[in-house]
Amino acid sequence: MASDSDQLQRLEDLSAHHRNWVLRCRGQLAGGEPFELILFRYFSSSTSHGIIVVDADAPLLEDGDQLETIEILKAPLQPGAEHVLQAAMAPEAFWQALVAEQP
Repeated sequence: MASDSDQLQRLEDLSAHHRNWVLRCRGQLAGGEPFELILFRYFSSSTSHGIIVVDADAPLLEDGDQLETIEILKAPLQPGAEHVLQAAMAPEAFWQALVAEQP
């Protein structure tokens, strides 16, 4: 399986092709702190911790950070009324489900 940083790049690419999706990723930083990332139309944003890196091409996940779940929400997000298109699942299961849906 690809590294979590590589998976994040694949998720950004996926979000660019599914413009009505918001991908929510959750996991643990190397230090044990939980994180949440939102991906929409190829852009990633952290909702749980500050991003110190100024370089937009630098990965948001570093070695030791662990991606635990990926969820698909309908865009645009409606505060308090999120519409879940695909419930949160482990990355391996997410990619398998995505491939299974392809014609």
